[in-house]
Amino acid sequence: MPPSPNAEIVRLRRIRQISVALFENLDQTAVVSAALDGAIELFTADGASFWAADDESFACQLAHGEGREALTGTRLPREVLLSTDASGLVMAALVTIGDADVGALRVARSLLPDIAGYGPSDREALVELAESVAAALYAAVQADDIEPQQNLALVLEMSREIGSSLDLDRVLRTVVNLAAKAADFDRGAVALYEDGKCDVRAVAGVDTIDAESPEMQDLAVRAGWAAGVGHRFYLSDRTEPRTDAERIFLQIFSQDLETAKVGSGLYLPLSDEEGAVGILVFEAERTDFATEEQQELVTILANQTTVAIRNAQLYARVPMADALSALSIKRRQFMEIPRRKRRLFAAAAGLALAMLSLIRWPFRVAALVPTFRPGRQAEVRSIIPGVVEEVFIREGMAIERGAPVARLRETESRAERIALEAAVAAADQASALAASRQEAAEERLQRRRAESLRQELAIETERWHLLTLRAPISGIVLTARPEEWVGASLEAGETLALLGRTDSLELDFAVDQREIDRIIPGAEVRLRIDALPQRTFLGKVSRLGAAALNSGPEPTFPVVAVFANDDGALKPGMLAQARVLTAPMSVLGRLLRTPVEVLRLFWWRAWSWS
Repeated sequence: MPPSPNAEIVRLRRIRQISVALFENLDQTAVVSAALDGAIELFTADGASFWAADDESFACQLAHGEGREALTGTRLPREVLLSTDASGLVMAALVTIGDADVGALRVARSLLPDIAGYGPSDREALVELAESVAAALYAAVQADDIEPQQNLALVLEMSREIGSSLDLDRVLRTVVNLAAKAADFDRGAVALYEDGKCDVRAVAGVDTIDAESPEMQDLAVRAGWAAGVGHRFYLSDRTEPRTDAERIFLQIFSQDLETAKVGSGLYLPLSDEEGAVGILVFEAERTDFATEEQQELVTILANQTTVAIRNAQLYARVPMADALSALSIKRRQFMEIPRRKRRLFAAAAGLALAMLSLIRWPFRVAALVPTFRPGRQAEVRSIIPGVVEEVFIREGMAIERGAPVARLRETESRAERIALEAAVAAADQASALAASRQEAAEERLQRRRAESLRQELAIETERWHLLTLRAPISGIVLTARPEEWVGASLEAGETLALLGRTDSLELDFAVDQREIDRIIPGAEVRLRIDALPQRTFLGKVSRLGAAALNSGPEPTFPVVAVFANDDGALKPGMLAQARVLTAPMSVLGRLLRTPVEVLRLFWWRAWSWS
C-alpha cells in the first residue's frame, strides 16, 4: 500500500533533517553512525549497516540494531548485496562520491506476519539518504586537511551560512559548527557579552546547553576575562606560558583548565565600533592545536560573526520579527527542496485543499438536553366516586385498549340493582293480573310503572359497568406502584394510572438560535444512550417550536423528533446524546462559517452605527 501524501511529506522533511544533522559531524565514523540511526528511524527497520566497497565485494564496516555483531566484518559480493530481496524486507543503496562507489547503505526488517515489505517509495528515500551520506563523508574528508587553495571556498561558505539567517540562536549555532571546518578543537563555544558578564549561548555539536552547570559557568568566566583583553588571545601551551597575558590567565584559571583538561585555547573577542558583543572560545586537550593559518581563518569567522550578531540583534527589535524570520526560514527551506519534491508538496497541498472544499457531508447540530417521552399517552380516570376494590395492572405492564385496569367496590350498587329487578318483576306481575281481570286502567298504570323501573335498572346497570375502569388506549403502564390504590377512595374524575404508547417515542430537545435555521421537518436525528453506547438510533424531526424556550443572550428553540421503538430499548425519561443531520457542508465551510458570521454581524453593526 503506497504511503499517503501526508506521510510522504513527513518522510521528506525527516530526510532533510537527518541530512542536515550529518553535516554537523566532521568525523567519518560519526557521519556513518548518525546515518544508520536515522535510517532505522526513517524506515522503521530493525537494523541498518554500512558496507565499504572493496574491489568486487563489500565489507560490513559498521552496523546498528539487531544482528550487528554477526554483520560486522561480513563480506558480500556486489550483486548479492544490491539484489532485490524477495520478501521486500531488505534493501540497499550505493554511496557514491564522484564516479566511485565508496560503500552501500543497507536496512532490514524482521520477517513477521504483520510486517509489510519495502516499496518503491522506500527505495527512493533510501537512495536520497545515501546521497546525503556521500556528501557528508566528502565534507568530512575535506575538513581533515584544508589546503591553502581551499581557504577562499571555506571563507565563502562561512559568509553564506552565517548570513543566511537573522535568528540569533541559529547564527550562534552555525558559527561554532562552521568553526570546526577551520580548526580542529575539542570544544568550541560562543558567548554574548551583556551587562558586564558573558553568557555561553552555543556549543559546537550540542543542540541545547545547561548554562547553570559548573562546566558552563567556568567556561563563561574564562570567556569573560578573555573578552576583556580586547584582542585575539592564544594560549598555545598551558604548561609553558609565553606572554604576560598568558601568565596572568594561568594564574587565575590554571586549576579550572586542569580540571577541564585544556592544553591550549584560542579566544577571539567579538567587538566593533559600538563595543564588545561577545567572544568565540576554542579549546583542545593537546597543546598548540591551531596553526597560524587556522587562527587567521577563525579570525575571519569572528569578524563575520560580529556583523551577523549585530544584524540579528537589530532585527529582533523589529515588530513581528519572529513571525517574519519564521516565514523567511520556511521559504528558504522550501526553496532548498528539489523541484520534484516541491511539485509533490504542491500536489499534496492542492489535493488537501480540494478535499477540504469539495468533499461534503451532513453538518451535525448538537441537541441540547434531549429527553424521551411517550409518543401518545392517556390517563385512566374514574367517572364515578368510589373505593378501589382491586387493581389489575402493574408498572411497566403492557395492556390493550378496553382491558380492565381496576374495579371499584360494588356493594351498594348490587343491592340497588337487585331491588330494582324485584320491583320490575312485581310491576310486570301486577300488569298481567290486571289484564286477566280486564282492568284496563290498572293494566296501563302497572305497565308504565314497570317501564319506569326498567329505565332506572338500565341506569343502575350502566353505573355498575362504570365500576370497572378500563384502558382508553393500548400501551404501557407508566404510573409507579398503581397497586397501592387498593382501599383508597377515588373521586369522580381523579386519575388512577397513566398509560403511554412506547412503540414510538418522541424526543424533546433544544437547539441554539444560530442553528435553528438549518433544521427542517424530516431531518435525520442520530442519538446514543448510556445504556447502549454501541448502538445508534435513528429518528426524524417532526416539528419545530415557534417561540424560544428562554430569553437572554443565548436563546434556544424547542424541537421534537420521533423515534421508532419496536424492541422497547428506549424508555421515557431517558437522557440521550443526539445530533441533527442538516444540509451537507465541506470542512472548509465549517471552519469559515463562524468567522464569516461574526464578520458579517460586526460589519452590519458598524454600518448601522455610522
